[in-house]
Amino acid sequence: MLIATYALLTLSVEQKKERSFISRIQQYLHTNAEKPQEIDPARIEAQLDELTQFAESRHQLKVEGCLMPAVRKATREAGALLADLESLSRIGNDMLRSVRKCLGRAFSHGEAQIKHLCQTMDLYCQNLLERLAKEEQELLPLAQRVISSEGWFAIGTTFLSHDAGDDEVSHRPNAAPMRARRRTPAPGI
Repeated sequence: MLIATYALLTLSVEQKKERSFISRIQQYLHTNAEKPQEIDPARIEAQLDELTQFAESRHQLKVEGCLMPAVRKATREAGALLADLESLSRIGNDMLRSVRKCLGRAFSHGEAQIKHLCQTMDLYCQNLLERLAKEEQELLPLAQRVISSEGWFAIGTTFLSHDAGDDEVSHRPNAAPMRARRRTPAPGI
């Protein structure tokens, strides 16, 4: 049961960090939306890269790669919820591609394109927040109820090995960015 608590705590902590980071990005976008000439393209790109790393890489491994398959395996009542989450994820991925395209041309095409970039990036952030809320309010409580101890053990073990791998990579000189590392599905889930 301790490993189940670890898995849930890990997801909760990461969601809070992600939500906080998204809020800071949105604050920057809203503060500067009417002053597009003051928006720093390097800052926007760095924030987008960090958000992508955190939101997508970790999310895909832990929630989509471990938790959702375990819930799907444990109960049929999760079908609509999982479909909603998968839809939000697909929409988010499409939005992310759009944000990247906007970023590439915004700062060479003037203020209107920069405003469009800010709006598109804000929509992407809203999508992420909606997905996080649905996971927190619906998926996690359902998972707690339907996943067996053995299932939680497998999830927790995968999280621990992933976190240990992240620590190892982050302490190496010239560590590769998370998004460049290969994602591996959870074993036995």
